[in-house]
Amino acid sequence: MSNLFKSMAITFAMYSKIPVRNFNWEKENMKYCLLFLPVVGIVEGIFLIAFSIFLNKLNVNPILIAAVLTVLPILYTGGIHMDGFLDTMDALGSNQDKQKKLNILKDSNSGAFAIIGGLVYILLYFASLLTFQGFTRIYILAVSYMLIRAYSALSLIVFKNARGSGLAFEFADKSLIYTNRTVLIGFILLGSVAMIIININYGLLCAISVFLVFMYYRVKSFEEFGGITGDLAGYFLQLAELVVVLVLALAP
Repeated sequence: MSNLFKSMAITFAMYSKIPVRNFNWEKENMKYCLLFLPVVGIVEGIFLIAFSIFLNKLNVNPILIAAVLTVLPILYTGGIHMDGFLDTMDALGSNQDKQKKLNILKDSNSGAFAIIGGLVYILLYFASLLTFQGFTRIYILAVSYMLIRAYSALSLIVFKNARGSGLAFEFADKSLIYTNRTVLIGFILLGSVAMIIININYGLLCAISVFLVFMYYRVKSFEEFGGITGDLAGYFLQLAELVVVLVLALAP
């Protein structure tokens, strides 16, 4: 139980801005870190629903509500996943070979493709949220945070690491692979079913869309980089979240 608590604290410290107790990043303490990544998404979903209800109760302008809900995931995570998305946009836009693309992922500087990609992302996300009416779509979006993180964590376990080192490799290498794989698949099934229960049409569309983005992420990562990295896992997470809000905005 102690190792479970420490793994959860490390995961929240890494992937959210929620204040938690610090623990050493040792092998025993990191056993279950990937298992708790979907839990980070559950808490984010709770925040999304709470803020949505609170702002609507105050009759806040829908434009401001959409703006708050757009920046909420970035503030909650500290931008760690968005950082991976932007780095990946720079790498993909460079049209260099695999090794140079991997080097660009590690570069702390932001290039033109990162800036353009970030602006387009925020604009599409914000505009999609503006179309939301009622809370059905909000509930599905909230559940998707858990679902997408389960996919992201699963990729760190089952997909080849492009470098064989780095933070993503450390998490995957020091986790109980088979246990985490089983639990993460359970989270995926749970998230998919939950979205369908909320609304069968919207939920099914979103569950299928996230799976297709996951397949695209796998093919694109291996084709362009020779495997995955932590940045690419962040790229998938952000891309999947954008696809979900777009699907919910466009669904009749």
